[in-house]
Amino acid sequence: MFNIISFSSESFDFAKAGYERLYELDKVKNKIANVKNLTEATNYKNKKTLVMLQEFDLEEGAIKIIAEKKKACFLIDFSKIINTYGVTRAILLSKLRTFLKFCNKFGAYYAFADFAKNEFELRSGRELMHISLLLGLNLGQAKFAIKMMKHYLD
Repeated sequence: MFNIISFSSESFDFAKAGYERLYELDKVKNKIANVKNLTEATNYKNKKTLVMLQEFDLEEGAIKIIAEKKKACFLIDFSKIINTYGVTRAILLSKLRTFLKFCNKFGAYYAFADFAKNEFELRSGRELMHISLLLGLNLGQAKFAIKMMKHYLD
């Protein structure tokens, strides 16, 4: 299990949280492309990079183009789900569920991270898998998504 965090992990024993490795955001920032929407994400279709979307719009064509190349991987930030409440969270969950359905349909890669700001916000790998179950994935897809991060960040 792998995760990206926003704090220094030098004094933190990540094996206790069930992780093989934690990546610090400051050290892997250059391997993550932060884009506004799927149209901008198609610029990274030929690059081995993690693409983090700010908006989960539902452009099937853009997902299909990115999935065909099998290079880029969508990075889904679970801290957005965890730190929102009410109707905003429901809308975000709905958009993510539909987005992941299209990713599975076309074979696009995706990975999950929670971008914890301190060790108390860090979710275990099992918790991340259970959140992904809420998004309509099965356990195998959730494990694969969490393990995909190593392929892109090492």
